Amino acid sequence: TLDDKFKTYADQLDKLGYCVIPSFFSSQEDLDKLTAVKTEFEKAKEQNNLQYNNFYTEQSPHPLLTFDSVAPIAFDDRLIEISKHYFQCIPVLNNVNLRKSKQSEKPEWELPGAGLTTLYHCDKDGPRFLKFFFYLTDVGEDNGPFTYVEGSHLKKESNWRTDYRRDDQYIEKVYGTDRIKKLTGKVGDLIIANTSGWHKGTKVKEGERLLLTIYYNCHPTEWQSTFGGKMKKSDFEKLPEDKKPLADFLNKE
Repeated sequence: TLDDKFKTYADQLDKLGYCVIPSFFSSQEDLDKLTAVKTEFEKAKEQNNLQYNNFYTEQSPHPLLTFDSVAPIAFDDRLIEISKHYFQCIPVLNNVNLRKSKQSEKPEWELPGAGLTTLYHCDKDGPRFLKFFFYLTDVGEDNGPFTYVEGSHLKKESNWRTDYRRDDQYIEKVYGTDRIKKLTGKVGDLIIANTSGWHKGTKVKEGERLLLTIYYNCHPTEWQSTFGGKMKKSDFEKLPEDKKPLADFLNKE
């Protein structure tokens, strides 16, 4: 059964392509879960166990497989209920990403690897999917906020696939500045988006941004090589029976 209190969020996602829920994690128990993820990430960095670790990006490979702290957040009942309303069916968890972006003076085009997400792009996971973004550090205008072009999930120009990365000037010309939303937030806030619309992680100008991203869908992702699609077999076995189908497309190791 669907919990109607989450319908408002799904409706906003349908209309705008994004939704911001302040203090989504507000209890001390919930905030402790986010702190545990941050602690495990920093420990992995100390042990040189990151996928990326360059001047702009630090990223963990397969967070569900690597860390004990991620599964309780990824399978949170509230994320599942929002996804049910949005998809109108039982959703599946496709992927998890945990990435730190750091201050740099270099222009977007010169950032390595995952740093190119500072340029506008549309994800190709499928026609309809959601990403849940948890800031693990407070993020203001200068800390690289997630930025979304309102309504662009509904209509894109016909050549959007021909050039995967677009600069600010292109997006502003096509969509106008009023539809570009820089989504700042604090630890505990939740941002949700259908990232088939134009979006980017604005380049960090000051400090750093640590971001946990949880991907929900209703079918396998088109990105077959995406990192993060693995979980511990022991964590899968601990899931209640009604949640095990949510992990159908994750590799259990």
